[in-house]
Amino acid sequence: MPLVENERLALTPLSKEQLHLYLLNDGSLERQLGVGYSPKDINQDLQDGLQRHFLPLVEKHPEDFFYYTLWSIVLKLENVLVGDICFKGAPDEEGQVEIGYGTYDRYQNKGIMSEAVQLLLSWCQSRPDIKAVLAETETGNTASEKILIKNAFTRYHHGRDNSWWKFLIRN
Repeated sequence: MPLVENERLALTPLSKEQLHLYLLNDGSLERQLGVGYSPKDINQDLQDGLQRHFLPLVEKHPEDFFYYTLWSIVLKLENVLVGDICFKGAPDEEGQVEIGYGTYDRYQNKGIMSEAVQLLLSWCQSRPDIKAVLAETETGNTASEKILIKNAFTRYHHGRDNSWWKFLIRN
């Protein structure tokens, strides 16, 4: 069941069971979500992240698992998964959360991730524990930078290998 949606997209945070199905990449997650199946490219980094980071943290934090899991992005018109977005943990003592995201190859350059980030920011604005949303981009990843710029993030640090961005919700 989507937690956040608009006319075009629905974002659903995945439960522990659904993360296991995600790793299978055999259509079982899609069947449970009621969407069409097309195989995803789950690279070794994502697979390791799911097994070593997301799954243990979702189990450890069942009451606020949405900060520790992948959120699937559904393109409603086609009723398919088109990417993932996530938090990299609960808000810190300053009320900051970091996000990460990725669009499946076939759905890149269609404005989907810009819209998904916008939806997640709207959800963050409804949460009193979140004051700012952070994101990191690798140097040269102009597509990711454009997503953040389009969503009113400001770059507050630019290093040789990466940049850090911030969207301020409240002081």
